[in-house]
Amino acid sequence: MKKVTVFQSLIKSELLINTSILVSGSAFAQLIPILLRPVLTRPFSAEMFGAYSVYGSIIGILVIIASFKYELAIILPRKDKEAANVFFLSVILNLAFNIFLFCIIIIWKNPIIHFLNLSDNFANYLYLIPLGTFLLSSYQSINLWLIRKKKFTPVTINKFIRRSFEGAAQVGLKLIKIPHFLVYGDIIGHIANIISGIYQGSKNGLTINLLSTSKIKYVFSKYIDYPKYNLVPGVMSACSTLLPAILINKFYSLENAGFMDTSKMVLSIPIALISLSVSSVLMQRNSDKFKNNESIKKELLIVLAVVSILGILEILVMSIFGEELFKFIFGEKWGFSGVLAKFLVWSYALNFIVNSFNSLFISLNKIKLLSLWQLLYFASILILVLFRNNPFIEFIKIYVFVEIVSSVVLAFFLFGIVINYEAHLKRI
Repeated sequence: MKKVTVFQSLIKSELLINTSILVSGSAFAQLIPILLRPVLTRPFSAEMFGAYSVYGSIIGILVIIASFKYELAIILPRKDKEAANVFFLSVILNLAFNIFLFCIIIIWKNPIIHFLNLSDNFANYLYLIPLGTFLLSSYQSINLWLIRKKKFTPVTINKFIRRSFEGAAQVGLKLIKIPHFLVYGDIIGHIANIISGIYQGSKNGLTINLLSTSKIKYVFSKYIDYPKYNLVPGVMSACSTLLPAILINKFYSLENAGFMDTSKMVLSIPIALISLSVSSVLMQRNSDKFKNNESIKKELLIVLAVVSILGILEILVMSIFGEELFKFIFGEKWGFSGVLAKFLVWSYALNFIVNSFNSLFISLNKIKLLSLWQLLYFASILILVLFRNNPFIEFIKIYVFVEIVSSVVLAFFLFGIVINYEAHLKRI
């Protein structure tokens, strides 16, 4: 019998095939805003991009709450009818939450603007936040249905459609001199994403005929652990990731938030292109292996080697060429984003490596442990408030240190659950 090498096994593995589909699609999709950013940045101030960053950060936090984390349970049921009703439950909760949010904004618009330190030029962004939150949260639920069905090609198509419409709308609105074209383009991209997602979902078994009132009540109770144990920590985790942009605007300026946002966009490329795709595939595969009591160690080691090499490469590139790279791509005034990137790259590279395995908490049913880490992470980010009077660069250095420590702790948690799972397999 011909011996199959590890390399040959990897090449033929479902993990590599599915990950390649997601990574390639994400790469094309993510290249669109990256390629368009130089076109959009050169005529405009960093302040506009700072306001857009604050808007996006708020939506990123609220989207965690919108479906009360029920969407994470879509991949778990053995039967599609039960999974479909988890999906419908997540959308119903999402709609109710954002209607409530819109009412809150109407009533308390001025205090919210004052708290966020937004100028009158960007005050109307608040009214678009519930719509943006609803659209993004709804698509996340559709996306998890497609992952459940192992339909990774439609996932990549939807990403490409979203970014294409978003980018085309932003450029088009800018050319006809529509103010706030960044936010309007973002909404248009989400709408296109939802339309495409609904079409792809209906092609893959997600139909309204599966909706059942009694089943909705059943899954609400069955998966209550997701909002009970993961909602508040999930919000804390999102705040930990997205709050810095809001804090920088509040303590320093929208301009600094804009420079930070551009650094973040570039440094997040490996996470957007690879880490999230790997995590999505691992979530589906490890869920199956967990149900069948199969080992996950071999595949995880291969993924760890690949993402570690990529993380090191990112650090080297940004450390050596960071400032000049940003000047060349975005324009001379954006060199400061390159300066920030030289510090931020250390935390982003480590975060990229660790985030590739985050889905293990879900697929191995360890959401309580994930919740504990999210609580610790949030508490560590709140420490930044104590340094609000420091010079901006010093504030960034402290932020990077907090991020690195948090990622190391998360890595230890992940290592522990894998070791315990493999030990359990040996005992059965």
